[in-house]
Formats: sequence, C-alpha cells, structure tokens
Amino acid sequence: MRNRRLFSIVPVVLCLLSALLTACNTPAPPDTAKTTASVEAAKSGDSHHLVQQIWEDNYPLYQKIRSLPYNQELVSGKLDEAIFRDYIIQDYHFCQNYKKVHAILLAKAPDEKAAKAMLDYMNMIDAEIEVLHATYIKKYGITEKELTDPTEYPSTELYNSYLIKTATLEPFEVGFMATLPCHWVYYQIGSDMKKMEKVQGNSYQAWIDEYGDTTWEQSDTKEVVDLAEEYMQAANDETRLKMKNAFVTAMKLEYMFWDGVYRKVTWIE
Repeated sequence: MRNRRLFSIVPVVLCLLSALLTACNTPAPPDTAKTTASVEAAKSGDSHHLVQQIWEDNYPLYQKIRSLPYNQELVSGKLDEAIFRDYIIQDYHFCQNYKKVHAILLAKAPDEKAAKAMLDYMNMIDAEIEVLHATYIKKYGITEKELTDPTEYPSTELYNSYLIKTATLEPFEVGFMATLPCHWVYYQIGSDMKKMEKVQGNSYQAWIDEYGDTTWEQSDTKEVVDLAEEYMQAANDETRLKMKNAFVTAMKLEYMFWDGVYRKVTWIE
C-alpha cells in the first residue's frame, strides 16, 4: 500500500473474493542525529512509543537503505533504466505476495478492527498494482511472461518467503509487525526525497512523487503504525520480542531487496 491515498478503494466484496481466490539531486548523506525533519515526520502521536522506539533503534539501518546507490541514483535521475525496469518486475512480484500475506493475516485477525484493516490494505495493494505498476509495465514493455514466471531475484524470494512464513506460523501480531517496514520505509524514503531539490528532467520524478505524499499525521503509514502499537501494548513480553525481531528482519530484507535489484544478484545458473 505504501501510503497512497490517491487510489480509490475497491468494493469490499471484490476484496473478499480476491482473498478466496489468492489464499497482495543525490540524497543528503545519512547523519546520526535524530533531529532532522524526516525523523520528526516519522514520529507516532501515541504516547507509549513502543513501535516508535523500535524504529528509532533501527534508524541507522534506515539510513543505510536511504543511502543505497539505487535510491541515490533514482533521486538524481542517473539510475540505469534497465535497473528500474527490473525493479518494477520485482516489486510487482513482491506486491502480489504482500497481498497474500494480508489475506493470511485476515484469516487470523483477532478482532473486527484488524480484519477491516487487512481488507483495506489488500484493496490498496490491488490499486497500486492496477494503477501505478500498470503504467510502468506498459512504458517498459514488460511482458506477461515476465510477470507470471517465477523470476524473482533471491532477495525478493527470501523476503516473500519470510513474510508468508511469519504470517502463517506466528501469531497475528508478529505477522502484522513483519509487514510494517514496507509501509514505513517507503513513506520515509519518499518524504526524504521530496525534501531534496528536484533534478530537472529526472524521468523518475513521477515515481518519487507517489511516495510520502502526505504529512505523517494524515498518512496511511501512521494508521498502520498506530494499529501495530495497539497490539504491541496488549502483548506479553514474549510476543513483544517476537514482534520486534520480525520488524528488524523485515527491515533488513527491505535493504536486501533494493540492493539485490541494483546489483543484479540473480540465481546461479
């Protein structure tokens, strides 16, 4: 979903049917200070801050993601189009899997609020695929075979497998927490990039503009963080630790996803 309020919500009945059928200039160098505008934008309004603390503890990892060559070259407009094309394909595979993860979590939802949230997220994943990805699939001539064959890079498959495994085998709260870095990292990357001076003629600017398009308080990402906070507050110490570990692992996999596409880390032949 990645904080895109501009997409219309598909009727819930279609989402239920879908759930049944499928189971969804160069960036500023990173600093260590947490007083930047981007960090302030990422702070939760909740007074307890358990999830926020996990984000802050892992902020150095976010800085590494932000400073990856892929993201630096994307915002400068210097990214090789072949790499961006590969990214679109890999992200399409990820989004299809991400929807399945939320379908699994829907089946395990502990209450009506969680169930509704999972349905909403699945709808928005569908909208992202149908509206945004479709534009770039057409632009780069990506074939149906490239979208349907199991062509995931190892880092993509590892990330997908981890999310499915965690959603399936762990409590709802842990599986849900594993989905959070995707929301949060994309929001923060978009927010940080949009604070930088735009490069005239950057062919990737439209893509950048799709992310971090609202303030933190109005963002879908904050809603996800707040929901995760509710479940972490209610969890026992053992579950809280699992939730924290799931978040950290998924955040590392976010790094590996972008890095793997940029370096073309493919399966050995």
